[in-house]
Amino acid sequence: MNTSDSSKLPSRAIRYESELIANFREWLSQDPDLQWAFEPGEHATKETLRLEIDGRHLRFQVHYSLKPSISWLDHINNQEDNALVVAPNLTPRILQHCKQLGIPSLDLNGRVWIRAPGVLIDRQAFPGRSFSYELEPRNIFTGKSERIVRTLLTNVKREWTQAEVTRRTDASAGLVSRIFSHLVSLGYIEKTKAREFRFADHQGLIDDWLKADVLRIRVSLVRYTGLAESPETLAQKIHRWAKTEGVKIAFTQWIAAWWRVRYTEPVIVSAYLESPPDSETLEKLGLRPVNEGGILWLLIPKDPGVLHSTHTIHDYPVVTDAQICLDLQNAGLRASDAVEALRNAPDFCARPS
Repeated sequence: MNTSDSSKLPSRAIRYESELIANFREWLSQDPDLQWAFEPGEHATKETLRLEIDGRHLRFQVHYSLKPSISWLDHINNQEDNALVVAPNLTPRILQHCKQLGIPSLDLNGRVWIRAPGVLIDRQAFPGRSFSYELEPRNIFTGKSERIVRTLLTNVKREWTQAEVTRRTDASAGLVSRIFSHLVSLGYIEKTKAREFRFADHQGLIDDWLKADVLRIRVSLVRYTGLAESPETLAQKIHRWAKTEGVKIAFTQWIAAWWRVRYTEPVIVSAYLESPPDSETLEKLGLRPVNEGGILWLLIPKDPGVLHSTHTIHDYPVVTDAQICLDLQNAGLRASDAVEALRNAPDFCARPS
């Protein structure tokens, strides 16, 4: 595909449907790869868009949406056979749902997906374009937005209110409301009562979180070695020290997964701490820092929110199930097996908080 300068327009947040339509028409006239044209539609309220490709003409009824939702797409799919969805930005989940339903879709960033007899167009966004709906969160897996997601995933079998999540996360009521609305539109949660919500697809949300997460960006990892002792004994020693000193700690990775499902026996103890122990403490614990390997991994989070969503297992504070999966991702030592066993557990992400 040609990615000439004509594909690059200033990034902007779209606020109104009129802005979406104006920018879409401008973009179509500059599309470097595809030939588009509007035609008078059979209905005055609908626009017909024609695509010319290899001497063929494909016609679509255009449906604009500032923030397409799963339920809206299902409705469009049930009402019309030749619909084409146009949005400021198609998120991966919305685009995937369009593909599953066979609904052609475009966005202002240059994404195009069209499937017709003998035709398949699957174009990615162009570099240099970054359009989005003004009220759509940029990334729900960072900062206080991530706290909201993590809190909801502490127990996916219960019903949540926005007020409760606001209290637990120290996020603003406005941010919590926007994240809830976003999760509803993507089909992750659903409204059950006037003020209550429950999960509709927690595994899908975790899948997307796993794709977005980069451990080295959100934590500083410090490794230690010391006298040979069992992981359980080492965990007990570190926990006792943290409890005595009043230091917040939460175990994660292999040992946390082992305590949860007893599948992959740990050889490394991992835990979140607000700050690493000083040299005097290390000497008392018989530990010394190393650059590689190690028997103890301490994760120092950039956002301490991870230390506020924990469970107690065998008297040890442990991060949430979803957080264990994130922290084990790409960690080696049969980490993927531990994640699979945990995600298949009957009470995965459903322990009482």
